[in-house]
Amino acid sequence: MSRKAIYVFMVLLLVVSIAACSKPAATPTATASTGQSLAAAGQTYKVGTNAEYPPFEFVDDSGKIVGFDLDILDAISRKTGIKFEIVNTRWDGIFVALQSGEFDAVASAATITDERAQIVNFSDPYFNAGQMIAVRIEDKDKITKVSDLDGKKVGVQLGTTGDIWLTANTKAEISRYDEITLAFQALANRDLDAVFNDGPVSADIIRSNPEMKVTLVGSPVTDEFYGIAVNKGKPELLEAINVGLAAIRADGTYDQIYQKWFGTP
Repeated sequence: MSRKAIYVFMVLLLVVSIAACSKPAATPTATASTGQSLAAAGQTYKVGTNAEYPPFEFVDDSGKIVGFDLDILDAISRKTGIKFEIVNTRWDGIFVALQSGEFDAVASAATITDERAQIVNFSDPYFNAGQMIAVRIEDKDKITKVSDLDGKKVGVQLGTTGDIWLTANTKAEISRYDEITLAFQALANRDLDAVFNDGPVSADIIRSNPEMKVTLVGSPVTDEFYGIAVNKGKPELLEAINVGLAAIRADGTYDQIYQKWFGTP
């Protein structure tokens, strides 16, 4: 190697060394460890939710959509860099709207089912919720199990897994409501004998409305997992959401959110 070549080589080496030293150390984050999730970072995705399902999603006194699911989305956003535009919509038809591209995702206490998975993709499970029976306190000894619902008037939210399961497995007289809170009001008004719904949501409604004089009876009838539903044409979003979920579980953020809305995990 000539002297000139050695000199040029040393200058280049010095420049590279200075650049390396001046670059700040990378901070490990969950931001998309693969190409697909990297592609999602910085993008804004439209997310449908039915904000009538406390404590998962509901409208607070200031008119803001809040709840467990919204806090989960916010935590995922901070971990991955993806952004969410939340749209309040009816539950009935929400998955068809997602499939058609009206939304990029749905975060609305959505149970993962084989039927739904045919038209949308689901994230890794982030919550386990089972269906439970709610009755008026005065009837807690009369209705204690699923078989007691046969021939009774039972309220459900239209199109939910509670609606589907009750229809397939009992001889109950089913009344369907657009919002589960309306079913609880009907129960308190003696228009229903019971309500069949996700246990954690029912517990929150009962706790927040003691004047209804309603209680849960028996054990969870089903074992169900919630997932964030994603349009099948958005694989980068699905991967980014799973990366974010894993990160907030690993660093304790998920447990903090759970404790905020449900108590100690």
